Amino acid sequence: MFSVREMPWHRDGLVLDQHPETWAAARQLAGLTWDPITDAVYELHGVDESGQPVFRPIEGWQRIARSDTSATLWINRETYIVIDHGEMGEIVEAVLEQPNVSWETAGVLDQGRSVWCLAQLDEPIQLPGDDSVTLPYLAITNRHGQPGGCTLRATAVRIVCANTFRAAELEGDRTGTTFSFVHKPGWRNRVAQAREAVTGARHEMRAYEALATELLGIPISTRQRELFITEFIPMPPAGLVTDRVARNVEEAREAVRSVLGLTNHRTHCPHRLRACTSRRRIPGPRSPVPYLGDQAQPHSHPTRAAEGSGAEVGAGGGFHLTPTINSPPGLACR
Repeated sequence: MFSVREMPWHRDGLVLDQHPETWAAARQLAGLTWDPITDAVYELHGVDESGQPVFRPIEGWQRIARSDTSATLWINRETYIVIDHGEMGEIVEAVLEQPNVSWETAGVLDQGRSVWCLAQLDEPIQLPGDDSVTLPYLAITNRHGQPGGCTLRATAVRIVCANTFRAAELEGDRTGTTFSFVHKPGWRNRVAQAREAVTGARHEMRAYEALATELLGIPISTRQRELFITEFIPMPPAGLVTDRVARNVEEAREAVRSVLGLTNHRTHCPHRLRACTSRRRIPGPRSPVPYLGDQAQPHSHPTRAAEGSGAEVGAGGGFHLTPTINSPPGLACR
């Protein structure tokens, strides 16, 4: 695989200073110069007079293999049509209606059973009070023979590994911004429909930017902030609370107050919650706050309290609160 400017979290692959100028160059760097091919599938039908095994093709089935090593990737029905790596680049260029695509990452997973390419869209989103940006991408994920097919999606997930590959797929399922090219004859006729789907996803991204900017303009009073903290880290019901648990809860709440105070100072926005929209955002549906029981370690409380509800755990142990209403995901391994 390759990645432009940023070293992935797994420390593997090539890190480039500039985007590859063509898809042919990107394929070379990503290890995608081979293509999926089809071959017959055989079964044993006994032995001949000399004792040699006799194999016959199985009708209706085919083997999906790598063109370079002939390694088997999958067994599928003969109606399955491969979409090779050259065609993946053609799809992106056709959907974006531009030949000069900024290829951000691309690579191979599971010995070639899954591959991807990620193009950066030159449409960064930056919100008031946040010096980082959210970069939207256009991704194609392709599973050779496996369920999932060849799928195009606009995403805020920077794919660099199997985890982010899957995260991009789940994001598309959640937001409805996925367009699948079924591995059957005639898939090329659907490029225009894919272009419409991506255009809709771009509009949704701009709508999110407008909503988040509006939310950031709403002042938050000290009383409201304290109400949020006590609801975000609730005290267990009376009768179930030991002194140690109560201290743990108060320490976690104090950690949140400290982080909010630091955030307000840095962004010069008194009593406002700062939206974090960098590619390290981890927004998600609100989940129950972890129970800070007797087994909790004091230094782990801020992190544990931050899990769920769109929290970002920072390198220094703190976290930022992120508005998650209709916000695009930003999960990325780096």
